[in-house]
Amino acid sequence: MSRTRSTWTKVMLVAVLALTLLAGLACEEGGDDAQTLYLVDQDWNGQLVTTAVAQILLEQEMGHTVATKFAPADSAPLFIGLETGDFHFVCCNWPSYSAELLDEYVDADGGGVVERMGTVGISGETGWYVPSYVINGDAERGIAPVAPDLRTVSDLNQYASVFATSDTGTKGRLLEFTPAWDTKPEERLEAFGADFQAVFAGSEGAALAELDAAFQRGDPILTYLWEPHWAHAKYNLVQIEMPEWTSDCYPEGSSFNCGFPTDPVAKLIWPGLQEEFPEAFDFLSNFQMTNEQQNEIVLNLTENDLTVRQAAQEWVDANGAVWSAWIP
Repeated sequence: MSRTRSTWTKVMLVAVLALTLLAGLACEEGGDDAQTLYLVDQDWNGQLVTTAVAQILLEQEMGHTVATKFAPADSAPLFIGLETGDFHFVCCNWPSYSAELLDEYVDADGGGVVERMGTVGISGETGWYVPSYVINGDAERGIAPVAPDLRTVSDLNQYASVFATSDTGTKGRLLEFTPAWDTKPEERLEAFGADFQAVFAGSEGAALAELDAAFQRGDPILTYLWEPHWAHAKYNLVQIEMPEWTSDCYPEGSSFNCGFPTDPVAKLIWPGLQEEFPEAFDFLSNFQMTNEQQNEIVLNLTENDLTVRQAAQEWVDANGAVWSAWIP
């Protein structure tokens, strides 16, 4: 995709960035802009704890002044901030959720204005899930299976009434997180021929609160979710099979009659990072986390009612043998 944009589009995107940055000032930690390294916080816990680990090590082991600013996940404000230098580093870009923005800002003809810094070590998997008791029942809780033959997306229509709610009428309900994430639920439901409606909770926290409430009651629920995620450790979930993703499918192709691609979760940086913060650049280049490590931190955060910073600090304190290799 060419990076040519209309003046009006550019003005509107810059305005969105300005509003996002102003809103984020209340969450910002740090001091003098000229000496502060700005990491990006986003809107899911796995990203937040990974960023917090990097921030703690940059501050405590390397003596950097570090602050965080918020930008919605894989959004235009994120990429504009990395282009302008308002943001310096984001740990966890899921490429399939921002294909058009990557084309425009990273892979543009003639050179991009945002740079990749390799992968962070996390392999992202996305899908649709139901509680195990929906298919298998739960004798201990007295829950009978309400969709015993549900295995694939082609089975969904058989159970549309099971997942229907007052806000979907006769259609089944697919619980999604936020329309800001480019997961294309409506397009996939249409391609699968599923008589379901996507309903957005608005945030990760709201969606997971609804998932938890469904589990407590033993109610059927179909929800979007990804791995790594602590929910898989807490709840017994079954993934609904989708046709295998191929290059004909979105985001590389135009078909939605397929599942999601595996995402090699990537680090993105402001192009001036190496020159402005060379030691931090080397550290962030080395910085890696696994699915298991991220899940461990987020599950601790959730189960023990910790702050993001507390959970990240506990992991740092217990894993010096891991992170010492990242320090240049």
